[in-house]
Amino acid sequence: MSKKLISKLHNYVNEEKPSEENLLKFIKELANSNDPADRTITSRFSKFKKYLKEVHPSYSDEFLRKIAPPRELTLKVIEANKIKRNDKRLVEFDQNIVDKLYSFKDDESPLKKMIFLQFVSGRRVAELFENDLGTNPKDKTKTVKMKLDKKGDKKGKFFSFDLIQDSPITNKEWRKLLISTRKALVGVDKGVYSQRINKIIKRDVRQDLSSHDLRSMYAVFRFQHENSDSQNLTGYIGKILNHSEASDSGIAYSNFKWVNK
Repeated sequence: MSKKLISKLHNYVNEEKPSEENLLKFIKELANSNDPADRTITSRFSKFKKYLKEVHPSYSDEFLRKIAPPRELTLKVIEANKIKRNDKRLVEFDQNIVDKLYSFKDDESPLKKMIFLQFVSGRRVAELFENDLGTNPKDKTKTVKMKLDKKGDKKGKFFSFDLIQDSPITNKEWRKLLISTRKALVGVDKGVYSQRINKIIKRDVRQDLSSHDLRSMYAVFRFQHENSDSQNLTGYIGKILNHSEASDSGIAYSNFKWVNK
């Protein structure tokens, strides 16, 4: 549906050459067409703004800022997101799960090696697949430098992050293993790679887990075992996952619970 709406917007702008006032009116009608959900409306406004900014750079930033849903709708969606997060089922994991993931380091399967590398680093599945690696600091054995999937002025920059401290690998070994494993996966489509990773996790680790959950478990495991400053959960997770200081994205990862068994 979004592609059709973008196409309508494209045709309107190019054929009608509307005034800014008429364009805003058209965008509002387009965003609310076909009785969409609140979250869909806010998403449409965002996509329309992105399209105009990229394809029609003549529009000023002042005008682009006007392309936004009503503030009350935005606040309603934010509140709904918070409720949804709070209603999430608490997912428990223990040392048995961690040991299973650690064991994948020495498995013959390059996909299992990638699962291990992802878990101990807390990076996204797509980042490990292809993002550029930096040079590791010489005075630290667990710190890695790598380009992460960031937007805006942080796009294309290198970020440093730490591996799980008690994981059976150093940063030098992690880097070497990632490079060799990537070579073993040359020719594999990124989408297929992600599907296979998730299939293995569900089959060989636990049915209710996915590749993105490895990132959550990395964060919560480190919070439980390495949080020497007693920082709160959301703040600690945001820091080690390289979120911006103003972001509350760490909340989305806090539905995992470490259990001692």
